[in-house]
Amino acid sequence: MKLFIAIYVMLLLCFLPQIIWAQTQIQDANIKGNLWRFEKVPSKFIVPRNVDVWLPENYNGDGTVKYAVLYVHDGQNLFYPEVSFSKQEWGLDEAMDSLMKLGQIRNTIVVGIWNSPSRFLEYTPDNKIVKKDSLNKNQLKWDLNSQSLSDAYLQFIFEELKPLIDSQFATKADMRSTFMMGAGLGGLISLHAKCKYPDQLRGIAGIGMQWPASYQEKREVEIQNYIDYYRRYLPNPALHKIYFDIDASMRNGWNMRQQAYMDEHCYANGYGSAKNFMSLIFDDNLKQEAEWRKRLSIPLQFLLKL
Repeated sequence: MKLFIAIYVMLLLCFLPQIIWAQTQIQDANIKGNLWRFEKVPSKFIVPRNVDVWLPENYNGDGTVKYAVLYVHDGQNLFYPEVSFSKQEWGLDEAMDSLMKLGQIRNTIVVGIWNSPSRFLEYTPDNKIVKKDSLNKNQLKWDLNSQSLSDAYLQFIFEELKPLIDSQFATKADMRSTFMMGAGLGGLISLHAKCKYPDQLRGIAGIGMQWPASYQEKREVEIQNYIDYYRRYLPNPALHKIYFDIDASMRNGWNMRQQAYMDEHCYANGYGSAKNFMSLIFDDNLKQEAEWRKRLSIPLQFLLKL
């Protein structure tokens, strides 16, 4: 009996990873390529969440072809509107499919990380940065309202999710083949990831950039000190890429000035060529996902071009 129990436990342990990381293919005729979902991925750092993995039509999992990986925040907004919180989607599968078939970007899979009710805390870099910059750590309290979860969120991505993706799919796991993108605060946490994990990321893109406290115009000095963190930690421009764009609804406003301040830091740190830096302004009607969809090919080509 004891031998039977021991064998049963050993078999259970062997199959446990498959049980935990069970994948479900999303059946949707409108999706270009193939979309798989890891449901409620557990983590020791943050609350569980869904993770969608988009594979191009030419994906071959036998390992003869290796694929770059693009990690994207707000994963439920990327592929179809039914689960998007705005009922609009980025159309990321259509953009990737078209650019790949035209030979304008490299073979790439997309990992869409769903957000959680703690999105603001996960996507806003934490008070430790503020403290390092000689600011009173409570000066951004109005914006955070609680302890930031940004470091924990990035630990989930780089210590748990990335190893999972690299073990399950035919990926190029090196820094030169790993990219990240997000919109709004998703762009901010992507920039933070670039500075905190430069050995893991080749390039990042921030669409419709939103700086924290951007609605508090009387705190210009504080937020510029906050941005100064990135001046000190921007990685080697010879090895990295950074893309920003910002919505014209913010033009001449507080958020626009902060983006210009960040751009100055990038130029001063050697991010000045078309190969490693791009910062653009777009007109929009604050439709967010619908507007971002129109220009999505620009950051994708910048990050993933052959």
